[in-house]
Amino acid sequence: MRKLGILLIGVLTLGSIARAQRPDLPGSLVVDWGLNTLLNAPTDVKLSGFNSKTVNVIYYYDLPIGDNGFTFTPGIGLGMERFTLEDGKTLRTSVNNSNVRSVAVADLATVYPQANTFGKSKVGLNYLDIPLEFRYYTSKNNMSRGFRVALGAKVGVLYSSFTKVKFEDNAADQRMIKDRQDLGFEKFRYGVQARVGFGGFSLFGYYELSNKFDIAPAGGADTQGLSFGISLTGF
Repeated sequence: MRKLGILLIGVLTLGSIARAQRPDLPGSLVVDWGLNTLLNAPTDVKLSGFNSKTVNVIYYYDLPIGDNGFTFTPGIGLGMERFTLEDGKTLRTSVNNSNVRSVAVADLATVYPQANTFGKSKVGLNYLDIPLEFRYYTSKNNMSRGFRVALGAKVGVLYSSFTKVKFEDNAADQRMIKDRQDLGFEKFRYGVQARVGFGGFSLFGYYELSNKFDIAPAGGADTQGLSFGISLTGF
């Protein structure tokens, strides 16, 4: 998430330059930064709330509906979710002799027997997203200023999933293992989202209507995602 923090700072800088120079550019670049949680989480999964983050980088384009401040606003972007698991847990996947995959919540000490002490254990998901919003701007002649509200939906396809674990091994060396693999998550997601804000700043929320897992660990058949946070408009 350090790289994502640098990206967020870059968008803030871009937003300041854009507002100062007021370039006539089509559309807008929006960065969402927020927190993730799981509803009906799998058995034994407990998340660290402030360490489970989401970052979305989205290009939006407003299509006016009449001249009353309403727009239909499609977009395209990347969604990056990070979940930090507590209590020494991680997700583990395996394939049996019949090529049937299963996913389980496992103890870190079992997966990494060479470890002495553990740091953070994360699960990462990366999506290509297409959000669709209906917006209302109070300042219809200058949409970058004034109050606005948006309601819509977002669909996405998962293109990468991984676990990342930090630990100290028995030789007192600091280790970090990032393992890209199929962790049983649904390849497609869809849900509803909303925004409300003023100028280049707004609040957002996204609720997944789809199930989080295709191959669920115990207790995760009905798991769904929820994220919320702040949005910054770059231009």
